[in-house]
Amino acid sequence: MSDVRASFAFIIVTLAKLSNPDPLLSLSELNAWTADGYSYGIDFLGPLSLHIISGCYAILNAGRIDYSKNLQQLFHVFYCFMKGGIAERQQLLKLGVHKRFMRILLEEGSSMRAQYNDTSALHNVISVLLCSVDLISLRQNSSGLPPDIPCPVNNFQILQRTLDHDTKQLLISDNYSYLRKLLEEPTVMELEDIVQMIKYVSWENAKASKVVLSELLYYVSSVHSSDMKPYLVFLLHILLIQDSWQRKRIQLVLKGGPERDTLLDIIQRSKSHHQKRAYQCMKCLTNLLSASTLAAEIFFEDPDNKFRWEGAVNWLGVQLERRPGYHGNTPGSWGNLSNETGNDFYIERSNSAVLVHQKAEALLPNDSDEGESLSEEDSKKLECGR
Repeated sequence: MSDVRASFAFIIVTLAKLSNPDPLLSLSELNAWTADGYSYGIDFLGPLSLHIISGCYAILNAGRIDYSKNLQQLFHVFYCFMKGGIAERQQLLKLGVHKRFMRILLEEGSSMRAQYNDTSALHNVISVLLCSVDLISLRQNSSGLPPDIPCPVNNFQILQRTLDHDTKQLLISDNYSYLRKLLEEPTVMELEDIVQMIKYVSWENAKASKVVLSELLYYVSSVHSSDMKPYLVFLLHILLIQDSWQRKRIQLVLKGGPERDTLLDIIQRSKSHHQKRAYQCMKCLTNLLSASTLAAEIFFEDPDNKFRWEGAVNWLGVQLERRPGYHGNTPGSWGNLSNETGNDFYIERSNSAVLVHQKAEALLPNDSDEGESLSEEDSKKLECGR
């Protein structure tokens, strides 16, 4: 039966997309077509595609389905329709589908939420539709002024120029509770869309950035090592956002604060009992320091970080050398090992792990260069003294 329901959902989406160019229909014309006598109460003039999706939306609101059997297909209808393009996203925005989905996810004790555990489709629809709304009213640069340039991290076309009150409240209420709910149940389905939305909301938004980073550091330090990847992907992307708050974000993660661990603290604490957690954090930090000169400057301006990073690099090298049977000279000789999905305690000598170690080692400041620069300064002082 699940295949039948999935096929029927596909037919609905296909029919809606193909009918998009059709002439506009009034509500009275549509109600005359319905065989069950049900009157769809959303009063507007629109293409048949919008009326079809409106019917699905009305079913959601009216509770006219057996949730335990049909929710997955119903939500997937909205997801597939949203992927169609700009016209489809405009119709979903007009219906307020993103607001309905956010309420479903945020409602505690909701029967619909309790019977539906896979929230991937909902989060992806919400993410794309939020990226289609202008969030300028939420933004403020480090000088306390609205940004004077469009958001450069959004790849979606803005379809709604004003952020309506309901969407704003659902997004920012209870200290950005929707973002925290999203991070509580990460999804690997279309991860790019969710990354895009988190970056879009966080750009020139200090409060959202702080909430997201604090949540990410918590999950990085607590979830199982095989579940860390999406959190580290989010973390790296957020830290690489270039705006007036980038330095503050990087300092939060690399320098920490009262009762807040840094990424390096998590590495140090995990080396003994959670090797793969320590490795994945080292990989994330290595990619960050390699991609951002600002991050490298902030990180290595603390002499203690240099000392601890050198110890972490040496520790990773020792762990890789201890792994027997994976010392070939070609990537193929290491097989399909992974330090991100396996349940083993020890770090595997994978191709990726060897490359991470090499990159991390290359990031260490050159002591000889520092010595030369110091000796030049000393010589200038001596010349001045003469």
